[in-house]
Amino acid sequence: TEWFPVSHDMIEVVDHALQVSQMTDGALDITVGPLVNLWGFGPDQHPDRVPTAEQIASEMARVGYQYVHVREEPPALKKDREDIYLDLSALAKGYAVDRVADYLESLGITDYMVEVGGELRLKGQNERGTPWRIAVERPSPGIRDIFSVMQLDDMGVATSGDYRNYFEEDGQRYSHTIDPLTGKPIDHRLASVTVIAESSMHADALATALMVAGPEKGGRLAEQHGMAVYFIIKSADGFDADATEPFMQYLVSSD
Repeated sequence: TEWFPVSHDMIEVVDHALQVSQMTDGALDITVGPLVNLWGFGPDQHPDRVPTAEQIASEMARVGYQYVHVREEPPALKKDREDIYLDLSALAKGYAVDRVADYLESLGITDYMVEVGGELRLKGQNERGTPWRIAVERPSPGIRDIFSVMQLDDMGVATSGDYRNYFEEDGQRYSHTIDPLTGKPIDHRLASVTVIAESSMHADALATALMVAGPEKGGRLAEQHGMAVYFIIKSADGFDADATEPFMQYLVSSD
């Protein structure tokens, strides 16, 4: 619970996460790790059971981005509880993508696509001399198919979905995406959300937050902050798509 030194890189990632947490009313929360582990989606566990209400309540006491504090100079972190656990998986891949892209640009490379775990940053043109085109996947388990196509240049893009990593118990499906405000997997009609932003880290963080928030609250947040977002929503006939106005300029084709 005292200030302890960390790298400038760590401060950049944690500080950005806390800003997105505030922007999205806690839909993104890097302290959610204990709940992710409890539901069996952590690094050392395998999902196979539903935790009890008592177990969820116990871990919920450790969750809250407000417990984490950042100091830029000298770079340090402080937490209000000793048992706070930080899980940066919601934006660390995006940060890695940005670092690689920045390095390529330092070498004078202006045509590139960098991808780590599905998070991307693109600039310039592909090997055919045409703008980069990126597909949004149809959010169906066990099926790899294109739902829509974007044309992008000099920006980051990230997609978050609930259709690949989950477990089932008694006919109920439990997503790996945990809502830090309820302590439980998300349970709404949003199947995937794609975000375009200036950096891959920002797109990565926003995609996770909006996936947690769901189609209604997520849609309001996206409109309020002028985000370029593409929602794929489950419907009786399959899937419906909903894009914010800033996203429409990048959409080449859709289902």
